[in-house]
Amino acid sequence: MVAVLGVVLDLPATGMTGTGTVAHATVAHPGPLAAAHPGRSAAGHRGAPRQAAVRTVVGLGDSVPAGSACDCSSYVSLIGEALADRQGTDVVADNLAAAGLTTRGLLEQLDDDSARRTLVSADLTIITIGANDFDSGTVEDDDCGPGTGMACYRDDLVRLRADMDAVLATVRSLQTRPGSRILVTGYWNVFADGAVARAEGDRYVANSDSLTRAVNDTLAASARAAGARYVDLYTPFKGESGSGDDTALLADDGDHPAAAGHRLIAREVLSALSEA
Repeated sequence: MVAVLGVVLDLPATGMTGTGTVAHATVAHPGPLAAAHPGRSAAGHRGAPRQAAVRTVVGLGDSVPAGSACDCSSYVSLIGEALADRQGTDVVADNLAAAGLTTRGLLEQLDDDSARRTLVSADLTIITIGANDFDSGTVEDDDCGPGTGMACYRDDLVRLRADMDAVLATVRSLQTRPGSRILVTGYWNVFADGAVARAEGDRYVANSDSLTRAVNDTLAASARAAGARYVDLYTPFKGESGSGDDTALLADDGDHPAAAGHRLIAREVLSALSEA
C-alpha cells in the first residue's frame, strides 16, 4: 500500500512487465473517487485547480521500466493502476521499455511508426534511460574516480546529454493532447548497488556513485531544458546523505528494482505528477 497525497493507493505486487514490445493494459477504475474523497480535486488538494485526467500512460526506457529481474508489476503498470483509482477513470498503460536499451537506442525506437502512434495518444510519458550508455567494466579505473571529474566517462556524458535532448524533443513533438506531460526519472545507481556493490569493493562503490550523480545531473538538466519534470530517485532509494542501504529495494542482482523498489518509484512519480 502506498500513500499518495493522503490517499492510500493499493499497488499490487504481480502483473505485467515489458519485453521490448508494447505491453498494453487498460486498468478499469473501481468506482468514482470523488465519493470516497468529497471536495478533493484531481490534484488531491481542496480548492486546487483540477488537472485533466490521465487516460493513457506510456513508459519509455530500459530494463527498469520494463520490469526486468522482478516477477512483479513494473512501476509503469502501478502508476496506471493508481491513477485509475485516484481519478475514477479507466487508464491505458502502454509500456514500450526494453531491457538493454541505450539513450541512442530509444531515439531510434522513436522512429518506429508504432511507437510514434502510441506516443501521440499519451497524456503522460515517463522515461527512465541512460544507465546502459556507460560501461561498468571501466568503473574501477583510476580516471573514473570522484576526484577526476569523471574523465573516463566525460565523452559518454556529453553524448547522453545530446541524445536525451533529442529524445525529449521528439517525444514533445509527438504529444498532441492538451496538457500532456513528460516525466524523466533519475537512478539510484547506474550500475549495481546495495550489498552486491559493496561486495565489489570501496572503489566500485565510490566511483559508481559519482557517475550516477553525474548522470542524474545530466538527465535533470536535459529535462529542465525541454520543459519536462525530473523525478529524483537517488534520494528516495539512498536517503538525504546518499549513504543509505537500498538492498531491500533491489532484486537479487543488485541492479534492478524489486517489487518494493517499483512501488517506491511509482510513489515518487505520482507525487511529482501531482505537483506538476
